[in-house]
Amino acid sequence: MIPSVHGRINDLDSHLQVAVSQWGDVFGEQTARMGAMFIGNPFFDDAAEPERTTKTIWHKKGSAAPGASTVEGRLATMDMMGIDRQLIFPQVVLAIPAWSDAPNAGAVLREYNDAVLHWTKAGKGRLRPTALLNMTTIAGAIAEAERVIAGGARAVFIQDGVAPGGFSPAAPQLDPLWAMLAKAGVPITFHIGGQQGFFGTDVWQNADLLKPGSFSTGEPVGPHMLATMHLSVQNYLTCMIFGGVFERHPDLRVGIIELGATWVGPFVDFLEHRMDISGRVRSALSRRPTQIFRDQIRVTPFFFEKTARQIERYGMPEIYAFSTDFPHPEGGTDPIGIMAADIAPLGDAALEGFFVGNAELLLPA
Repeated sequence: MIPSVHGRINDLDSHLQVAVSQWGDVFGEQTARMGAMFIGNPFFDDAAEPERTTKTIWHKKGSAAPGASTVEGRLATMDMMGIDRQLIFPQVVLAIPAWSDAPNAGAVLREYNDAVLHWTKAGKGRLRPTALLNMTTIAGAIAEAERVIAGGARAVFIQDGVAPGGFSPAAPQLDPLWAMLAKAGVPITFHIGGQQGFFGTDVWQNADLLKPGSFSTGEPVGPHMLATMHLSVQNYLTCMIFGGVFERHPDLRVGIIELGATWVGPFVDFLEHRMDISGRVRSALSRRPTQIFRDQIRVTPFFFEKTARQIERYGMPEIYAFSTDFPHPEGGTDPIGIMAADIAPLGDAALEGFFVGNAELLLPA
């Protein structure tokens, strides 16, 4: 517990994790059918919630974590953690089929969106729902965005591994969607899992040392993904920044969630250099990439990354914000303590910004 921020922490990454055997009741028939393969898996299908203690809230992971699937339990867990507001994401195993071109993809997407909008309404404003958008067609994405915004969505989660509707993110065909989200104050978020499709094939990781493990045996995020997960979102952001999306939509906000942060400083430094080379980009943009990140983009580091070192090297302390990844193992068992120890040498203002203030771009009071 860090007394100076306890009770005020903003958490930019958590998940609604319902035991898959309950998906039919919570989400709907199509989602339950898609999740049937995970029934009996202890990470996905254990609803035996333990007693809520200062240990279990951090050490118990998966669907049986205290507060993984109930609003009352989630709020009580957040109180013990010292968290005020939390962005709620779906499980990636639900998001990926909802983004597909399968016949039931639209039904799965709508079932999840309806469920999370309903679930968070009882959260006293502390649980902020992130709705899924399927970017296969722009018209479909706009229609669902209109629907979920009207229903109370506080962010949208889109794929960064595919060209939206077959267009560049900077193409004029996307401007109506970006404008709608900017006007509504609903951020775009990119999250691990959304990079699917970027490489065009999965064979790159088909080697013993590169393959992921399982949720039950460890390392579900394999070495290849750990080293490359940011490449897709770098491509997407390059299109948005150099393509003038943030210039045309200065109120549009973006969250880069659970994709690490050690790549961000070098990436922005690289964009700064390439902007100097391109006369067209320099003449079109009124702000530098560094300022665009500060004004409109937030990034969540992993707990094991050295964020203070990145700030010392590249600046931009405003862009880094805290997340728990609750109730997933990638969030670790002491993220507040570990990240606070890293950031604290930079001073009280940096600590306050990292745990509270920086995230308010995506989680306004």
